[in-house]
This record gives sequence, C-alpha cells and structure tokens, in this order.
Amino acid sequence: MILHIEGDLNPYYAQTLCLIYFPGAKFGADEVRTPDTPCVDIYVEDRADGIYSRATIARGEKSSTADCFVPFSDLFPTDRVRKMASGHAMTLAAKSFFGFISPWGLLTGVRPAKVAAQYLVGGYGVMKTRKLLATEYFLNPKKAFLATAVAQNELKLTKNLQKDACSVYISVPFCPTRCAYCSFVSSSQKMLSLLGEYLTCLIEDIRMTFAAIRAAGLRVSTVYIGGGTPTVLSPAQLRRLLSTVAKCIDVSTLEEFTLEAGRPDTITAEKLKVAAAYGVTRVSVNPQSLSDEVLDAIGRRHTVEQFYHAYDLAARSGIRDINCDLIVGLPKDNFKTFSETLDRIIALDPTNVTVHTFCFKRAADMMKMQGTTYIPDVPAAAKCIQYSQLSLPAAEYKPYYMYRQKNAVGNLENVGYAKAGHACMYNIYMMEEIQSIFGCGAGSVTKLVLPEGGRPAGSPRIKRIFAPKYPYEYLKDFEKIKNGDAAAGRPSYGEAVARFFDKQI
Repeated sequence: MILHIEGDLNPYYAQTLCLIYFPGAKFGADEVRTPDTPCVDIYVEDRADGIYSRATIARGEKSSTADCFVPFSDLFPTDRVRKMASGHAMTLAAKSFFGFISPWGLLTGVRPAKVAAQYLVGGYGVMKTRKLLATEYFLNPKKAFLATAVAQNELKLTKNLQKDACSVYISVPFCPTRCAYCSFVSSSQKMLSLLGEYLTCLIEDIRMTFAAIRAAGLRVSTVYIGGGTPTVLSPAQLRRLLSTVAKCIDVSTLEEFTLEAGRPDTITAEKLKVAAAYGVTRVSVNPQSLSDEVLDAIGRRHTVEQFYHAYDLAARSGIRDINCDLIVGLPKDNFKTFSETLDRIIALDPTNVTVHTFCFKRAADMMKMQGTTYIPDVPAAAKCIQYSQLSLPAAEYKPYYMYRQKNAVGNLENVGYAKAGHACMYNIYMMEEIQSIFGCGAGSVTKLVLPEGGRPAGSPRIKRIFAPKYPYEYLKDFEKIKNGDAAAGRPSYGEAVARFFDKQI
C-alpha cells in the first residue's frame, strides 16, 4: 500500500495504524499506485495549544477523510498527543471507509493497559478512565473495561516495588518437536545435539549475570526459566541448571521462581521433584487446547490424556503455583471446543490461566504447507476471548497483565489471569518496563531500566543488550559476550551493565 505522511509523525506508528485495517500490508518506497492500491495520507500540524491531524483513506474511487485536534495535556508528552491526534483522525476515516472500528480503537501498542494506568495514576478514577478510553481512544466498552481492570490490578501489585529490585530471565530455547504454529528453530536433532554444550555456556552466563547484578547494587526479586521448553532437559541437566541459580542467590528470598515446563510430554515426576527441591514456586503446564483433534492439527505431539497426567504430577509436586496456557483461534478449534477446554481447565483450579490469541508467524510450518491456507474464523475467536473474559473472573481469576502481538487473529489480545495472591510478578515487570530484566542465554534480551526521574535529562532510561538469537550463534560468540569484542568496540556484558548504572544513577 502507499502511505504518505506530511508533518512530524513516527512512520512506524503510522504503519501500525494502517495495519489495523490493512493486515499484512507492505510499505515499499517504490510501490506503484494502481486502482486497487490502498492509499493513506496523514497530515500532522503542531499548533500552539495542541496537535491537528487529518487522515484520508482511498482505494479506487472510494475515499474517506477525517480530522482531529487534541490539546496539549500535563498527563501526556507531546509525542503522545501527536499520536492521539493522528490516530483519532485515522480511526474516524476508517470508520467512514470500512463501516467499523477495531475493538481496540486507535491503540496500536503492545501494552494497551498502559494508557489506562496513566489516567488512573493521574487521578481520573475508574469510571472516568473507562469513559475516556471509549470516547477518546474509541475502545469497545468491553475492551475499555478490561484495560482498566488490568491497570488497576497491576498498580496494586506493583505499588511497593523497590527501586533496587530486578529480575532474571534464563533461556532454554529447545523443544523436542516444533508445533505447526511456532517459528522456533530449536527442535531439530541438529539443534538438540547442542544442548549439552549450550548448558555449559548458559551456566557460566548465569554466574556472570548474577555477578553483574551484585556489582550494580541490585537485588533479584524474580527468576524465570523460559524457552522453548526448559523441561526438555534431563533430570540431571535440570538439577545442574537449578543448583547453579541456588549457588548464585538464596532462592528463599525470591518473590517467585518460575520454570516454564510447558509441553506435557516433557514433564516427569522426577523433574518436578528436582524443581521443587531447588525452590521453584511456579510451573507452567500448557495444553493450548483440550481437543485431541486440535492438538493433532497443530502438531502438538501430546494428547489430552498426557496433559492431565502432567498436571496431576505438578499438582502433587508441592510447587505453589501452576499456570496453564490456552490459545484462541487455532486450526480445527471453534467456540464449542474452546469453551469446553476452558471449563475443564477452570475445574482443575490452577492458580494461573493465560489466554493467548493465535498469531501468524511466517516461519511457522503451517504457513509453509503447500496448497493449504488457514483462514481463521475471526468472529468465533472474538467470541472465545469474550467467553474467557467472563468465565475466568466468575471463577475468581483476576486479569493482571495483558499484551498484544502483531498479526494476531482479529487484532485480539493475550491476557494473564490469576487467583488472588498468585499473580506472576515477572510477567508484569517484563511487560511494563518498571524494573531491569537481566537475560541469560540465546535469544534473551537484557533490558536495563532506571526509575522515572532517576537519570540526568537527555540520558537513556532503558538500554537493551541482545544475546545472539540462535543457540549455535550464542555458542560461537560466547567468549565475545563474556569478554567483549575490542575489534568491534563492544564491551563485555558486565562492563555494559556497569557503565549504564554508573553513568546514569
């Protein structure tokens, strides 16, 4: 499609606005205008008292134009006001052109509850915040209610957050097989053959990371071991990994310690016994669906019966919290199968349930099958999401964190629910960028964060350090991660952490 911007507006934001109504659109600079080419023009003008914007959507002989003026506010910076004005204009033009507005209105970001939280912190109250989200951001009232509820719960859970607290993420990006909807590459036999060598480097990485945390004067509040599927490790390998963490920190002082076991076909009583012995307080047992037909369609390689067996093992392990992940919008799934799945999960009474929306990933096997095209039933997916957002709170689960992904079915959301006192704090810390997250292992991202007001003007509040994405790259470059790369002018991991905190605090 053709996107033309006149004025000071972030092109990426403008593209995300377009993608709400033109999913999958490309924005090539050399795009040729044809009668069928969608075209969007956005004009932005800074005025003395606010931002004016005008948007036009055109395709063939049809076009729609709308404009908006948003005054400056003490609540939001100028860049946010600029986005609000252009988003407002684009949404009104889209309403005229398409005859509908996206359920999330003009909110395009990963964290839709963030705006609600800003209003709540600004003293607007719950009812007024919901109204503003619906009228100023065009959210469907149900989405405004959800965003406000998530923001309320996040604010309650983080009100006593200590400034010296941080979290650690440990990546085990290996799986026994790859699900058809997943873009991970770490399930081939060639990849799995690297697991032993990878674990050796990962253990050194963990020691190095905890040393950097201590040197920065920070205190670890949560540890999260994710994947992939961490329980692809043997009991002996898992013991080796968890004992390393236990030697780096007194795990009894942690707010929580998560092992994202994930795949039921990798979970054994012995592995859970090791996890419990080393202080793990939260484990995920993720069915995605309780329909064998759906599991077969997505190449999940386990059965419903295997899930129930793995869940029973987890329930008897003594580990405090169990999370179950479900996915809405999967092939062969429908409202009946999803609602039955959710009802059966609620009957098990796990402390956490996370409801994801299926997300299209180009590298996934199901996107590359010859002669097949999966076209999701968007209205059915929306109905499933709504069912979860009614059923889980009715069963005393509260929505405590939420995020959205690009190319999700129906532009829908992912929501984590928890029983009172059992929310996964790591999920909130990671999503809301309110404390530093130190990453260990391939594909991890260290996100160094300073509190608002805790830095000189003009200096960065957030710094990201990216580990190599794939295990073989991580192994090849590990010495450079540990010791730095003088030729490339890149400091070691520990030096990068020290420089950020020494210069900023």
